Amino acid sequence: MTNVLLATSNGTGMGHLTRQAAVGLVLAADHRATLFSLSIGLPLAMSLGLNGEYAPSYDRPWIESKAWNGYLRDRLSAVIEETACDVVLFDGVAVYPGIGQASSLLREVAFVWLRRGMWRQGTNPKQLRRANYFDLVIEPGDLAGDADVGPTAEIARVTRVAPISLVESLDLLSRDDARRGLGLPVDREVALVTLGSGRLGDVARPGQVAIKTLLEESDLHVAVTRSAVAENEVLVEQADRVTLIRNVFPLVPYLRAFDLAVSSAGYNAVHELIPSGLPTLLVANTSTRTDDQHARSTRLAELGLAVHADDNNPAEVEVGVRRLLDRSVRRDLASGAADTRPLISGADETARLVTAFGESFTRRRPRLSVAVSEQVQRAKDAIKEVLGEERTNSLKRALGRHPTAIANRTQVRLVDEMPGPSDGEVPLLVTEKLDGDVLRAPIPVEHILSGSSDEYRARRLEMIHTYYDVVE
Repeated sequence: MTNVLLATSNGTGMGHLTRQAAVGLVLAADHRATLFSLSIGLPLAMSLGLNGEYAPSYDRPWIESKAWNGYLRDRLSAVIEETACDVVLFDGVAVYPGIGQASSLLREVAFVWLRRGMWRQGTNPKQLRRANYFDLVIEPGDLAGDADVGPTAEIARVTRVAPISLVESLDLLSRDDARRGLGLPVDREVALVTLGSGRLGDVARPGQVAIKTLLEESDLHVAVTRSAVAENEVLVEQADRVTLIRNVFPLVPYLRAFDLAVSSAGYNAVHELIPSGLPTLLVANTSTRTDDQHARSTRLAELGLAVHADDNNPAEVEVGVRRLLDRSVRRDLASGAADTRPLISGADETARLVTAFGESFTRRRPRLSVAVSEQVQRAKDAIKEVLGEERTNSLKRALGRHPTAIANRTQVRLVDEMPGPSDGEVPLLVTEKLDGDVLRAPIPVEHILSGSSDEYRARRLEMIHTYYDVVE
């Protein structure tokens, strides 16, 4: 049996976690899979029956910014050792230096990067250079992969697999059962509107255009998803013909409830909706940092698998919805989509690759490139220490880079249950229990892997005293 740690960055939605959950469900049959995520969406992925542990991302204002990569290194190292991990599989486009530091310390553990393709042209090449932190890079396939002209497309030292999706592991409910489960009418057509979290880009305006156009069809009902990680939501009117679907994850088992869909063009949405045979208008998010949704969406439209619109073009969204309302268009889309279902096998391929790699892996040799990267990172940290965070951010802005959210070492009081109103002291919740309300609360949370050892708990308590100013 191979022990695999499925790690993810924070992301802007559920993308990284969804792929890892798909791989984890395959692994769980014969191996041990544990999630480790910086995303507040982790409780949703754990609802599939996977165990996991949450760690606060760099943008949470609790841990001193300059110390956060050391914190991530220590958290990763601790959970790897606690789970007797053989392989770390990391899904994310931002490879934090703390990951490289952990891989240098734990040379007997294989580190694998599950790196989605279709990066936008001009994306920061620094992240791609950090492939040297890993022993293997796996790229999940994309139904629009032949349109990929970004910086990952021509990289040779990559193992490519089929597209990854939860449709590999989850059965679809019947139409009537799915509708009853979501509280939808069973006697009329239903359109799904699911445009993502809105944490990057605008979902409200294209969503409103789509709903207004759909509701012009008097016999059509509209279902609108709202995610637990959403920050920018679609405003809904005419509630008698609109149903809000809140915090339903995953949506895959319920896809037969819908006759058509208006969706974001993100990786996971595409590889769930199209292989399920659902005629879809893909609304490409043009504000993403790395994911080239425009290229994915336009290529799928060329292939006859979807209708395309960009989120910054309301007229295009309206035209796309009207096309999708044409039954002959929907029949053609569904017919083409049926041929894609056999292509979705990447979770199984990734699980087999990772476990075989873990079984054959012995020990990583120190790499000069990694040592140089660490020296460069230490030099950068020293410069930041001299400049201070305000001047460092000013320099980043001048260079056209994103400034770092400033966090200071927080004075906290340890608690083991959700506190009431604070009297000025910041409570730090130390808990095994995890749900979305806990992670969305404006307090720091140190989550401890369920079922972990006393030694692990003691180690985690030492970390808390290192990275926070604990009031006894």
